[in-house]
Amino acid sequence: MLTRSGITTRASAALRWLAAETPDIDRARTALTQIVEAGHRASDIVTSIRAMFRKDSTEMAEININDLIQTVLGIVRIDLQRKHIEVRTELNGSLPVILGDKVQLQQVVLNLVMNASEAMQSVPRRVLTVRSEQSKPDMVHVSIKDTGTGIDPSSLSNIFKPLFTTKAKGMGMGLSICQSIIQNHGGRIWVSPGADGGSIFEFELPTHLVHEVEPSNVPPPSAAVVRDNPAELV
Repeated sequence: MLTRSGITTRASAALRWLAAETPDIDRARTALTQIVEAGHRASDIVTSIRAMFRKDSTEMAEININDLIQTVLGIVRIDLQRKHIEVRTELNGSLPVILGDKVQLQQVVLNLVMNASEAMQSVPRRVLTVRSEQSKPDMVHVSIKDTGTGIDPSSLSNIFKPLFTTKAKGMGMGLSICQSIIQNHGGRIWVSPGADGGSIFEFELPTHLVHEVEPSNVPPPSAAVVRDNPAELV
């Protein structure tokens, strides 16, 4: 899936290729196909999140968390390269599968990666580190670390609360929704300062669905949230 900026960039490129003295039909067709695929992907994300808040049944399946992480990193690869962000992965290749909703969990990883990317916009050293490991016999652990500006310590206790945001144009829903998704999968999510600056967002998921936790104090996504780019929910 493309981010909102990626969709705009490809649409503009497609118009240029079609308006050229010798239109480049093949490149324009490729760009438009990517835009259509991004639209379908965004629709899947919105449908999945709406179903979660309506307590509908979700698409639970066995998931290889490393494959899911690699898929998300592939989605944002061009955007990260454009921002000169170095990506480091330390993925344990022998992790057990987890049971979950693939679309929802992809959205969690995507949102955390995009947040990390934004946190590094104003720093010279930009390194994104994604790790996976088995923290306990029945738990898979994922961490997403950035070398950004970090989070004010006074904000740490509020970071997952609905409508709380540290962004000038943020809506304060992204991390709240991420927390609800992880909790509904029987896991937990937290954040801590990085030892050398930046932030580390971490979550754990059971290797099988232990129980479902009802979302607490999280309002259903409003029309404004749904219209926003699902990859930029915070």
